[in-house]
Amino acid sequence: MDKFSRSWDMIAQSFSVLRKDKKLVIFPILSGLSALAIAAAYFIPMSRIGILHPPARGEHVDPTVYAWFFLWYCTNYFVIILFNCALAACAQIRFSGGEPTLADGMAKAAAKFPNILLWAIVSATVGTILRIIEDRAESFGKIVSELLGVAWAAVTYLIVPVLVFEEENVFSSIKRSGQLLRKTWGEEIAGSFGFGLPFLVLSIPGILIAFAGIRFHPLWFAVAVLYFLMLAAAMSAVKGIFAVALYRYATQGEAPAGFSQVMLNGAFVDVSNRD
Repeated sequence: MDKFSRSWDMIAQSFSVLRKDKKLVIFPILSGLSALAIAAAYFIPMSRIGILHPPARGEHVDPTVYAWFFLWYCTNYFVIILFNCALAACAQIRFSGGEPTLADGMAKAAAKFPNILLWAIVSATVGTILRIIEDRAESFGKIVSELLGVAWAAVTYLIVPVLVFEEENVFSSIKRSGQLLRKTWGEEIAGSFGFGLPFLVLSIPGILIAFAGIRFHPLWFAVAVLYFLMLAAAMSAVKGIFAVALYRYATQGEAPAGFSQVMLNGAFVDVSNRD
């Protein structure tokens, strides 16, 4: 079984964990609703005072815009990371044979409040820098920004479980996440890529419902929107479960509850043993 096929199976098993603990989808839903509220709180005032107006040709973006974006990034990342940490904590309890509650997850996340806040600030700083590069260097800047963004996302792929389960500061957690990435890089990349196809396949019913709304009645379009929102929440929950499963196996060498030991055996190879 190659790495991509194994990752596909791991995604399916993550869905099985979510089916056993459907309440875990609440965290991505709360995260999404919070993100929408925060976006409205920032972008409505920004639009009214004209900050969002595109600059004239040849002019640079007003630095004030980047200050607003930085504040928005900080707030947005904070709530997203908070709920992701709560989800990770619940997944860990489930993998350990316990029965997690939403309160358990939020309590664990709250205990990591300082690190979550600092990680949100670091993420916002990186996000703002990438946006500046994209705006200032035009087409080339967009390419550079995207490449740097992909690299940053890869290095910090396991940052949430590291923040939740290890007693490290934020910068040590980033380093730790990168170390685990080097140890599990094949599986991580295949796993990240593997989420795209399941989402595409599961999107087909929503697309058909949306077409029905356009063709027959607007109510079907509303149903399609609701379907996509729920699908996005479910996929977000599955990604969180998947990340914890990878982290647990990479650090403990055991298959999490609900995952196959045979499938995981030999999936992770320490790069220090490579020629």
